[in-house]
Amino acid sequence: MGAEDEVERLRLRVRLMYEAAARIGAHLDLRRTTQDIVDVVVPALGKLATVDLYEAVSAGEDAVGVSPPPQGMIARFAVCGDLPEGMITAGERVPSLSIGPYDAALTAGNVAVIEDAWGFITSRHGVEPARQMVPDRVSRGIVAPLFARGRLLGVLIVWQDRARAMRPDDVEILQEIALRGGLAVDNARRYAREHATAVGLQRMLLPRGTTDTDAAETTAIYRPAGEGAGVGGEWFDVIPLSSARIGLVVGEAFGRGLVATATMGRVRAAMLTLAHLDLEPDELLTHVDDLVRRLGVETEPGADPVGARCVYAVYDPVTSRCVFADAGHHAPLLVAPDREPALVELPPGPPLGVGGTPFETAELELGPSSVLVFAGSGFLDRQGDSAGAGPRRLRRSIARRCRAGRSMADVSRDVVKELAPDGESTDVVLLCARMRSISPANTVRWVFPARAEAVPEIRRLVTGQLAVWQLDEEAFATELVISELAGNAVRYGGDSMTVRLIRGKDLLVCEVGDGSSTQPRIRRARSTDEGGRGLFLVSQVTERWGCRFGPDGKTIWAEQQLDRRAGSARG
Repeated sequence: MGAEDEVERLRLRVRLMYEAAARIGAHLDLRRTTQDIVDVVVPALGKLATVDLYEAVSAGEDAVGVSPPPQGMIARFAVCGDLPEGMITAGERVPSLSIGPYDAALTAGNVAVIEDAWGFITSRHGVEPARQMVPDRVSRGIVAPLFARGRLLGVLIVWQDRARAMRPDDVEILQEIALRGGLAVDNARRYAREHATAVGLQRMLLPRGTTDTDAAETTAIYRPAGEGAGVGGEWFDVIPLSSARIGLVVGEAFGRGLVATATMGRVRAAMLTLAHLDLEPDELLTHVDDLVRRLGVETEPGADPVGARCVYAVYDPVTSRCVFADAGHHAPLLVAPDREPALVELPPGPPLGVGGTPFETAELELGPSSVLVFAGSGFLDRQGDSAGAGPRRLRRSIARRCRAGRSMADVSRDVVKELAPDGESTDVVLLCARMRSISPANTVRWVFPARAEAVPEIRRLVTGQLAVWQLDEEAFATELVISELAGNAVRYGGDSMTVRLIRGKDLLVCEVGDGSSTQPRIRRARSTDEGGRGLFLVSQVTERWGCRFGPDGKTIWAEQQLDRRAGSARG
């Protein structure tokens, strides 16, 4: 070999090593990583290159052993070069074939050269397998196992024309590239496993994406961050509250990865628990803030700060009033009929876990078919954006798509497709809710003196109203419920009590309010007790019941499930 040839060979080697260092391992996506490996070696080392990985590796599981080499669980991940028709391509399974030099290379972890791969395979397995595995009859195969941490991940195969003389260091160069490629594949495999674990945990901690209640039609879309970014702690919630009301939440925990996901789960659980106590939004955020500050105190010194941002809203379909409270999050967008979308003006509040500043509320009356759009920070905030750019983009997109008659699912899907294409480096959360109202014809309210003589009159009025609503089948259970609730108000309440019935499409709500702040509780009555069984009976004939407190006392409520077909007929 002349001096010029030697210089050219060294130049080629340096170029390949530089390209391999720059490209291989630059991504954490398994398919892109394997494609980078074959792109580096073709055409410098051969006319065709493929990467095959064990299916356990592609699923993010631990690599397999190599003694003996496993068979039949390999998939082709990447191809570069002219692939003949009939040869196995990317995405297909590689058949289990015993190829002596190939198996020996996998077992020993060395690069193997198969001069006559076509003849070797046809002599043992036939022409068709050879056609699937070898590009042509005059191909030389160089097989380089992909190893990492002493475990076999797959194999890189480079095909050369046998008429081309092999350079002395072809095998050595391919060995170095395969070593680098094995480490990159293992990094991508481990990232895929960790990412899948975080995404699975995140999805398990989130509620279902669609709801259809008397208060609203809602659709939420959650999409985890793409390649190279840890899953964040964004979440949404649609919480069914008493008396046909709902709570709407969108928020995010600080940080990324499993820590953020765990924080999100704890904060969401706390908000669910407190929301079912029917706390006002500002009071609820105050309690959650105390919890998050405690979580921060419990963390190890030097750990990332614990905190979260969110916005919480409670909507009442009977009054069409919505109360909002903000904890350092983006305000929701309000889309009212025949009006341009506009951000809800909220008093700013500190993020959860900061403390020191009280939370405040804002109250709005929402007209029929008004839409609230809650978006996470990952959806709105992009690197390089000016202040307010994200909300402006969302407002324009919503204005084009949020029309009467379009479902919230269609609107949400189209907005996310436009503003957050696949592969975004942040989580995407979007919650759209079209608000509904319960007509005055489906509610009734009476005020009575808190005396025992009023209970028969209450039963009579309630039974009569059920007849008007064509709910005679519910009369017996409703009389039992209203008698017990009214009896409690007479015994423990003040001077007067308020009775309210709400008919939803599949729920009947009974409420009795009084001026007392005594918390009713179910207790186990002994066989000799004359009372103490009322609330137990209420819990048996209703879907759920509870108590909420207000400035003028408390309200005990109970929900009964109605026949869905009957509810549909009533509209």
